[in-house]
This record gives sequence, C-alpha cells and structure tokens, in this order.
Amino acid sequence: MSDQSKSTDQTASRRVFLQRSTTAAIGAGLAAGIVPAVHAAGSDTLKVGLIGAGSRGSGAALQTLQADPNVELVAVGDVFQDRIDTSLSALKKSKVADRVKVDKERQFLGFDAYQKVIDSGVDVVLLASPPHFRPKHLEYAIDQGKHVFAEKPVATDPTGVRSVMESCRKAKEKNLSVVSGLCWRYETGMQETIDKIHNGAIGDIVTAESTRFLRDLWSWPREPGQSDMQWQVRNWYYFTWLSGDFIVEQYVHDLDMIAWALNEYPEKCYATGGRIVRTEPKYGNIYDHFAVVYVFPSGARFYAATRQETGTEPLYSNDLFGTKGKCDLMKYRITGENPWRRRAKRTVMHQLEHDEMYKALRAGKPINNGDYMCKSTLMGIMGRESAYTGDTITWDEISNSKLKLGPKEYEWNASLPVEPVRIPGKTKLV
Repeated sequence: MSDQSKSTDQTASRRVFLQRSTTAAIGAGLAAGIVPAVHAAGSDTLKVGLIGAGSRGSGAALQTLQADPNVELVAVGDVFQDRIDTSLSALKKSKVADRVKVDKERQFLGFDAYQKVIDSGVDVVLLASPPHFRPKHLEYAIDQGKHVFAEKPVATDPTGVRSVMESCRKAKEKNLSVVSGLCWRYETGMQETIDKIHNGAIGDIVTAESTRFLRDLWSWPREPGQSDMQWQVRNWYYFTWLSGDFIVEQYVHDLDMIAWALNEYPEKCYATGGRIVRTEPKYGNIYDHFAVVYVFPSGARFYAATRQETGTEPLYSNDLFGTKGKCDLMKYRITGENPWRRRAKRTVMHQLEHDEMYKALRAGKPINNGDYMCKSTLMGIMGRESAYTGDTITWDEISNSKLKLGPKEYEWNASLPVEPVRIPGKTKLV
C-alpha cells in the first residue's frame, strides 16, 4: 500500500470513529433524557494543515499545537519556499516541536498549494494567506469536509464576503467548525465587559468612538527580476486587492468589537481618507488614514478613525457612551450609574480561540463564527468604499455590490500593473 493510500485510510478511519462515537453518545443521552458532552475524538490524533506560512500563520500553527496534546501539524502550503522554511524552522525550536511532522513531500508551493494541503489527509486547516484568497480557500476546505480556523478578515470585496457566507452555511449543514481570527471575541475580560454592556450597565448606547493611530509597518523592497505578481504578493498588505486596505485588514478588530457591543451592524456610513505620508511606490495603492461615521438602526453613531503614518503619535482607544454611563473597552472600565472595573490580567486571546476550537471539536460541538466574521469584514469594506468614492454607502448597497478585486488568473510571472490610488469623487462603487 502506498503512503498516500495509508494516509487516506487513516483519515477515513478517524472520520468513521468521530461519527460513530458522536452518534452513539448522543443516542445514549437521548435514551436517558439528556444529551451529554460528546468526547468524540478521545485520544484520537487530529492532523492539521497550514495554508499561509507567514508570521500570523506560524503563530496560529503554534497556538493550535499548544491547544491540544493530540494535534499534529503535517502539511504546509505557501507561494514562497522561504516562508515555509522560516515557519518550520521556528516551530521545530518550540515546545511542541515533536508534533511538527511536515516532511518535504508535504510542503506545497504555488497558488494551488491550498488544494494540496487540504487533500493531504488533514482534519483541520488553518487559513492564513493574504485575505484575498480566503474565500476560495475556505470554499474548498468546507467542500472537502475540513474543520477550519480562518484568520481575519475573510475577504477583500463584497463578492468574496458572499462566498464566505455560503461556505459557512454549508459548514453548519456538515457540522464543521469555522473559527474566526477575530480574537477579541475570545478574550475573557472583553467577554465580561461586553456582557455588562448587554445587561444595561451603561444604558442605551448613543455613540461609540474608536481611535487606532499607529506608525508605519513592514515592507519588502522590490528585488531585481521580480514579476509584478511576485512583488505584490510578497508585499500583500499594500495592495487593496490582496489586503482590503488596512481599514479592512487590521482595523476590522475594532469594527468588530464595537458592532459586538452594540449588537447590531450599521445601516449606512460616510467617510473620508487618503494617503499623504505613504506615497512611495513600495506602499502600493492603499490609504494611510480613514475617518468613518457609521449610523446604526438604533440611532447610535460610531465615530471611527485610524491611521498608519510614520512619525505620528500612537493612540488606541475604544469607548462607548450610553444613557447611564461610559465604557472604556480597552481598560474594561465602566463609569456612571453602575461603576465597575475588571482588574484581572488580560488573557492570551490568540491562544484562547484555538483552545476553544479543539475543546468544542472534542465535545462534538463544532463552533461556527461565520455570521460575525463576515459582517464585520463587510463593515470594513463599507467604510473603505465610502472613503474611496466620497459617497454615503448603505448596508444594502455594499451587501449587493458586484465589486470583485484581483486578477482573473494567477500567473506567477504575470505582468500586473498596480491599480491607481482611488480618488474620491471619481471612483464609483460597482
């Protein structure tokens, strides 16, 4: 029997074991009038594949291995071999090195590497490639019956978001996990604070304000002989088609946090933005500042501002103002009629999301974060498009937009001219 056949048989055996154990346990529970926690996998080893071996992907792989002692990393895929090499080198120096079992035959390179990882006999896939590729990668993973951890954001355009929504719907039907990298949802202090808000600690929320001012981030210089595609994918953060711009790629955490606290998503927004510091070609075509006003069905307004400009003062805050008080989300502090503060040390939220994923899998109760990870991504795209166009954008307009970013085909040596920086008043939403 070939190694591939053995892998296929082992994977099939694991799935049969999971299904039979779950069915038997639930059946026994129903007979007794209860449904117990189902430890479907017991000591069974879950095999994991990593797609996207950059710093966040490597971190997700480490956290996944730390989350469950019976998990092994067995496959890695990326478009850059040096990324794979660096990631595996770091993981093999970690405390979980003995469960990093990625031989050369399971290191996949190229735009189709995601298919090869998913088809390699894994049970769980970690999706950490640039956000543009998330919809296609998730679709294939769910179609092939895999549990998924998906980094934020989940798309860079409305077409991609709709694709992810459909994949998450299919995942529910198949009882597959889709756990989101919007990690604040898993931080215990934030959970407790949001729970206080939802229970009326600050009354009805009238306004919210978020400020995330940072300095410049990483960039890779263009090397001689690099094709347009190679250079752009290496510097994916600075191209809207790949990252969604930084209001989507990074600021989505804060947008999600406020939407979670308000327990609703905006009906419209108006925005401004541009680039006045990051003007060199190495910064592609994204902006370096955004300011958005989101208007919610309840009447609440959310004033969101973010920038990434070298030499500026870093500022970071998320505040909610209600009829009975104020909440400083980043300090877990409420003032007003019901003063409160959580003083416990902040937990490691990037680890917790993986801990919860495997705990749920072992209990036979997969997690599906599809709803909020899609809507919060769309909220970021909505603000970006309002700034890009200079128009007020409604939730219905962005939800139904036909905008689809990126090339029709992925050719490694292709000519791919950088699209012009969007100009408000001239750019239109499709």
